[in-house]
Amino acid sequence: MLNIMLILAWIVAFGLATYLAMRAVKFRLRGRQQRKVAHRKLRDFTRHHRFDERQQRWVRKDGVVLVDEVIEDRRLNLLVVGLLAFVLWEGYWIWEIAKRYSETHRLQLPYVFLFFILVVIPLAVYLFIRRRIRRSMRRGPVDLQT
Repeated sequence: MLNIMLILAWIVAFGLATYLAMRAVKFRLRGRQQRKVAHRKLRDFTRHHRFDERQQRWVRKDGVVLVDEVIEDRRLNLLVVGLLAFVLWEGYWIWEIAKRYSETHRLQLPYVFLFFILVVIPLAVYLFIRRRIRRSMRRGPVDLQT
């Protein structure tokens, strides 16, 4: 009985290995084909469009600006979330500073720390997000990236 179970387990394992190998080859070939189609679409798009550095937008060769609503909505959502996070961050630290000042009637936090917390960290986050948005704008419209 044990021998039969071992033989059946080996047959199932061999069948699964064969099935997964065929599936991996199929998805690899399909992925290569999808990359070729995406590259062809991007090449055709860049043939008829250019990225205007001054407007930070894609423009057709005849000068018409392309507006992608998905990117505009994402930019607006990031702006709202970023402003809310900035207000909460600054509010928390100002509240913390005021609480410590009211307890001791003098400012105990070092000024370098305050400058870092209130200016440097929000500025770094803003520059990082702005860089990501600009990088995503240069990549092209969203429908070409699929």
